[in-house]
Amino acid sequence: MTTDQKNNLGLWNGDPVVIVRTPSAFAKQSLLYIQELGYFQKTSAFTMERKELASFLLVFTLSGKGELLYRDKKYILKPQDLFFINCEEYVQYSTSGHESWEFISLYLYGNLIENFYEQFAKHNKPVISMHNPYIILDKLHALICGQSDRSLSAELLTSRLIGEILTFILQHPYDHPHVNAETLSEVRRVQQYLDQSYCERITLDSLADMFELNKFNLAKNFKKQIGFSPIDYLINVRITAAQSWLKTSDMSIVDIARYVGIPNTSHFINLFKEHVGETPHSFRKKWGNRSKL
Repeated sequence: MTTDQKNNLGLWNGDPVVIVRTPSAFAKQSLLYIQELGYFQKTSAFTMERKELASFLLVFTLSGKGELLYRDKKYILKPQDLFFINCEEYVQYSTSGHESWEFISLYLYGNLIENFYEQFAKHNKPVISMHNPYIILDKLHALICGQSDRSLSAELLTSRLIGEILTFILQHPYDHPHVNAETLSEVRRVQQYLDQSYCERITLDSLADMFELNKFNLAKNFKKQIGFSPIDYLINVRITAAQSWLKTSDMSIVDIARYVGIPNTSHFINLFKEHVGETPHSFRKKWGNRSKL
């Protein structure tokens, strides 16, 4: 990334920026919010340590090279690399050797941040290399520019931008610009079959046999592309279909369970409660169509 490209965003003028924010009571309870946001140019011998800090840290490398020590592993940080970590755990980030390091750091907290991080950590190492860094840079630019306003409206905008950044990095495992086209086609065909034929008896073995695939490769590639295992995806499709029938029909729960491919009614009820949060009977009582003449 060239200096001209960075300057075109209107963010970097060569001067460090450190912005500290105290959230309002509403933001602290309901929104995602910034604790500290900074732009830095560090020379050699810079080191920062954190531990037992109620914060989540996102750092994006613009140029040079840095290092991250997290969960007893060391990572080299190159341009367009981003790391996202939980500062309750010990973390150390620093310049690498005699290299300079230019980066943006964002300390975050707020509603549901733990859930975002848990989902990120399931599928990623703490450091990811962004395929399209300008999306992240544009949102970081908007965050910095918006911090001159301390209004509720600005807090809402900040929360939205943070949510967009977190959503973008959560999508990273499924953004494969060089994905094998044949593998992607196989996954999409299996997904389409599950969407249309969920009422059939389906297992991972039967899917592999039907599409003439290795079941372990099928499970791995499906989860890599879709984010769920084939069977978890199938259960979601079945429970979603069951909700529609419970809302719009008088069909018995036993028949609905059989229709969506879960003939064991007790198992169906348990799955439904696990995914929806209540029994099919309770769901129908609240959501079922009860028109009055």
